[in-house]
Amino acid sequence: MGSTWLCLLCLAGLILPGTAQSLPGGRQGETELVEALQEVLEQLGRRELPAVEKRLSWVPSCEPGEPCAVRRGARIGKLCSCPRGTACNFFILKCN
Repeated sequence: MGSTWLCLLCLAGLILPGTAQSLPGGRQGETELVEALQEVLEQLGRRELPAVEKRLSWVPSCEPGEPCAVRRGARIGKLCSCPRGTACNFFILKCN
């Protein structure tokens, strides 16, 4: 979801500067908007992912009673990690 917004903002940053310059008169409000969008895109481009999200094996934690796995045919995929003192019941696919 976040990467979709980032792509849309990048696309807007590439399209808007060309349209604002090609408009007759070059309205001041539109150029300010373009400059603000470019600043936001630069700041988003500099951000780095947190160390937790970089790890491929990272699984989010879930609460007791929440679904912790999903069954796909003969396979069971893990959705989240159950808290201490609970375990994922693979029959009902919930933490208990």
